[in-house]
Amino acid sequence: LRDEDYDYPDLVLIDGGAGQGSVAKNALDALGLKIPLIGLAKKREEIYLPEESEPLDFGKNSKMMLFLRDVRNSVHRYVLSYNKKRRKMQLRKEMEL
Repeated sequence: LRDEDYDYPDLVLIDGGAGQGSVAKNALDALGLKIPLIGLAKKREEIYLPEESEPLDFGKNSKMMLFLRDVRNSVHRYVLSYNKKRRKMQLRKEMEL
């Protein structure tokens, strides 16, 4: 984003808990970026903030959690379909040889 002069996001949502959030926070810090970050842990559907030791629990069916899960699940679907498409393209390429 920096190299292509795009705006940075207002929030980074990490699929994972404290460990994944910590790694992502370190990466942002290494780049000198001050972007808010939260981690969404799937097991209990809790929110992790890098600065906090305990997760935040807003209730699985709160509007915010439903929205965040929808975002996470949409990204999962996109990534899975993209990877499937890439594998098909690679297979076709190999079959042509």
